Amino acid sequence: MTGEEAVAAVRVLLSAAALPADEHEAAALAAAYPAQRAAVDALYELRSARYADSAQRFFADARIVEW
Repeated sequence: MTGEEAVAAVRVLLSAAALPADEHEAAALAAAYPAQRAAVDALYELRSARYADSAQRFFADARIVEW
């Protein structure tokens, strides 16, 4: 990812979240963005997963258990 692509991605993300940022803040976020993006992408890479249905889902079902 080039510097211009990172700045563009940061601008889109800030705009979508309705967060204001000046040029200095956007540049600092853009400098850190490629590493953050790689870290988030790594969370979803399950090369060594043993099960076809990995435990990446959470089901918030209420369960009533008798005492």
